[in-house]
Amino acid sequence: MTGRMGFGHGPMDVPGEPPRMGTQRSSQHVNCLLRKSELGKVKAITTALPPDDFAYGISRARDQEGAREVTFKWVTHKPNPDAKPGPDFKAMNSLAVHNEVIKAKDQRDFRLANPRSLKQGIIKNKSDQDPLPSDYNTEHTYGRQSCHRTLEEFRQTGPTPHMKNIVQGSFQHDWIHKNMMKDESIAHKQRRLPPQTTKASEGHALKTKTLLDPQEKDMWKMKKFTNVQPKVNSNNYSPQGEM
Repeated sequence: MTGRMGFGHGPMDVPGEPPRMGTQRSSQHVNCLLRKSELGKVKAITTALPPDDFAYGISRARDQEGAREVTFKWVTHKPNPDAKPGPDFKAMNSLAVHNEVIKAKDQRDFRLANPRSLKQGIIKNKSDQDPLPSDYNTEHTYGRQSCHRTLEEFRQTGPTPHMKNIVQGSFQHDWIHKNMMKDESIAHKQRRLPPQTTKASEGHALKTKTLLDPQEKDMWKMKKFTNVQPKVNSNNYSPQGEM
């Protein structure tokens, strides 16, 4: 390999960057570790590639009829006249049953002896078909025009909407409003109600409270000490006084 000192004109120099100084060899031009890429561009290729018209893999001929031609040109399907219809197993099995052939081995021999083929439709010429109203009247409309509405349809759907409302999508606000009202009704039905008391439950609660609450009773005393006042206050309350 021959080399030369670089002063800004070597094979390793990148446009727009300072020149590469030092010895530059031709082998450095194909070294992916030393080859620098230009700013804003993909990394340079250091291997020898085939020309641009080279095809990797199987090269197929381009179809002249693309998506544009298929979309703008309607071609009626023409079946292959040489294609043979397939066997009609349903018809052969039905015929075998009528001839009392019910075993699988016998049915195979019966189908070979009495073959039946699938029926294919017969393509008729356009002249044999009945003419349609649109064949001689290009302005003919099939169905009912939307401007002529019956009273029943008007009652169910209301007046004809304006085209401005359809284009602006104003009906979506009606849909949102109806769904919001539906959510409110569902939330009202699903709300949690507090438990309500009945007369029976109130009576049971009153009876339980009466049994649990302590009743104030007079302290027991001997009859001869009933009117004797205590000398020490025991903080025991009695309806008759402090004892």
